[in-house]
Amino acid sequence: MSTESIERVTLERVTLIFPGALGDFLLALPALRALRARHARARLTAVVNAPLVSLARLAAIGDEVASLDAAWSVWLFGGSVPPPWVAGRPTIYSWLGSGDPVTRTRLTQAARAAHFFAIERGAGSEHAAVAYAHAVGAPAGLTELGKAGRLCPPPSPVADRIHAALRPPVLAIHPGAGARRKRWALGGFVEVADWWRRRGGSVLEVAGPAEAGVEALRGALLRDLPLADLAAVLAPAALYVGNDSGVSHLAGAVGAAGLVLFGPTQAGRWRPLAGSLTPLQALGTDPEGIPLAALPPALVVAECERIGGRLGGARPRSPVDKGGPRY
Repeated sequence: MSTESIERVTLERVTLIFPGALGDFLLALPALRALRARHARARLTAVVNAPLVSLARLAAIGDEVASLDAAWSVWLFGGSVPPPWVAGRPTIYSWLGSGDPVTRTRLTQAARAAHFFAIERGAGSEHAAVAYAHAVGAPAGLTELGKAGRLCPPPSPVADRIHAALRPPVLAIHPGAGARRKRWALGGFVEVADWWRRRGGSVLEVAGPAEAGVEALRGALLRDLPLADLAAVLAPAALYVGNDSGVSHLAGAVGAAGLVLFGPTQAGRWRPLAGSLTPLQALGTDPEGIPLAALPPALVVAECERIGGRLGGARPRSPVDKGGPRY
């Protein structure tokens, strides 16, 4: 290779801009990792929302990770000081600006080449992770995407202390979701938690900002834990049960076994592909959430037992490709 070619490879810079939330990021993770592999010799910077910076570092999608919430981000919307990740005219892959001509133009003018994509939203005929992979020209088989979406949680003294205080086996539950209509009735989680305790286990409830002020369901409650620590908490749980949420996608990414409950959203489009989480689709929803009549607790418990949730049971099978059982 000539000196000129070596210099060109060495100086290649790439920037990935992904403004989505936790669930969006984990669904797009295989596509982001495919771009990292495509530009393996480049100096790559991933730019994400502040709460996801530590998770993006854990996912190893870039040499550097920057926050979209940093002060210099005002450049994207008309500020005069450009951020360091546009220095050197990088190749930009952005999920920000696809529908905003001003931001799109600003990024295009700062880049050697710019490619724009949309955050997946709403109903659709293909899984969101497949759509993200297709958009960047990456392999889109469900099995491959599941493997590419895995995360290895880091050592966490916080997680070690939490589990040391609990009697195993541990059931982790997440009764929340960003939208109220995606939340299964709290009474259902109470019944699942009581079933687990009757068999001698402990229950660990995970709550996020959307559940501020909600009382714990008669168990240990974790609220707003840093995502890297939360990943380390979820990974060793014997069983996980949660709604369609970013936390459930994180549980799948670290290999948790259990159930993800779906109501108004389609399991076939939004279920976690990584890990051993089985989607369970309710029939019927309500603006206030998923009613017990649409997803009875007895059926959720039966499904937990079927996939190996009983004490001493086997790990569950991998979820099927088209969603899970419907009730």
